[in-house]
Amino acid sequence: MTDPALHTLITTTSAALLAYIALWSGLQTFNANPTKRFIRIWVKLALYYAAYTMPVWAILLIMAWSQNLMPMLAQLSLPAVLMAILMMGLYFYTVIVQPNRLRLEHHSIDLDLSTPLKVAVLADLRIGIYGGKPRHIRKLVSTINALSADAILITGDWLYYPSADLVGQLMLFKGVNKPVYTVMSTSDLRYQSMNTTKQGQPLLEDTLASTFDVLDINYIDQQCTSLPLKCARATNEQLVVNQSTYRTNNQDSVEQENSNTNSLVAVLCGWQDVSNQSTDIETSEATDKAMLGTEIANATSPVIILASRFDSISDLPKSLQPRPLLITGAAKAIQKNILLAQKQNDIRRSSEQSALLYNSRMGKQRGLYQHASAQIFVSSGIGTRGLPFRFYRPTIDVLTIR
Repeated sequence: MTDPALHTLITTTSAALLAYIALWSGLQTFNANPTKRFIRIWVKLALYYAAYTMPVWAILLIMAWSQNLMPMLAQLSLPAVLMAILMMGLYFYTVIVQPNRLRLEHHSIDLDLSTPLKVAVLADLRIGIYGGKPRHIRKLVSTINALSADAILITGDWLYYPSADLVGQLMLFKGVNKPVYTVMSTSDLRYQSMNTTKQGQPLLEDTLASTFDVLDINYIDQQCTSLPLKCARATNEQLVVNQSTYRTNNQDSVEQENSNTNSLVAVLCGWQDVSNQSTDIETSEATDKAMLGTEIANATSPVIILASRFDSISDLPKSLQPRPLLITGAAKAIQKNILLAQKQNDIRRSSEQSALLYNSRMGKQRGLYQHASAQIFVSSGIGTRGLPFRFYRPTIDVLTIR
């Protein structure tokens, strides 16, 4: 092959790669329904799909540099070329490989339970433009199904610019063989409010709440539910009940009611923070939180609180014994609040869980903390937001609560 032919091949291939990145990113941007953020989402997706082409760009760079086809590249030294190839490899790894290296981390927490309870905690799923591909969800579901856990707890942050067909994108979650409980984060609720345009046309075919119903996922919101050991999958109407009643649907089956009460290991409460501008809504939320706080304070069994935000701790009474266990995700705002609380000596790492100190790598404030109102477990997280890079492995935290 002559040099002009090689030059033509490299130029044509480069143009084809750029066209693929630009056009495919634009198509996926339309699929994500970004409303007024089209350019922002397109840039993020262009960076994401450019990572898939890094091996080809590396080969083209080596070919062009070794044959002196381009004056600019011919001036590069060998170390510079090797450094460029290394950066391409790192880019490919952090965008494509690392998000797929799902791992499990096991932790033990004391909550004075009558029977040990094992739960798997998933945080920051971020289903959307980066995550949520069928291969990602299949691996996640198969990993969950292989666990010997009593329940799956998801701390919110489900979405990150999802496709219009939420049910279709999340349908693989229906294959989970364990009961799943979740709350919504502020960003999830924002997608709910963005579901219609000014003309009343839907941007998403399904809301997240309706998707939970289809997938048999128990959305506990600002409610409490019993959390028995080895509980079977059931519908929301069967599982989400008021702590003060704990009634069964069959009033004639008294023995079955007593059996369910005796099998109670802990009470699971959702503590969902919603940010709205309406004064009436804020007042209603404050009333709901006050009622929920009273319910938690009067609970006769240990309480596990599933929350989307770390600052939920400020609304809990400090006199509860045993202290509840608050489970939340590791979003950036949560990490900042933890650092601020540590400076003010309001929160500290659990000295008994020294193995969790390793989880602070990469600046992530993860692990078990002690607070006057509760124990706090900050889960590592799975998904990606912002730029598509991920420097640490996505993690499912498996908690053995005793």
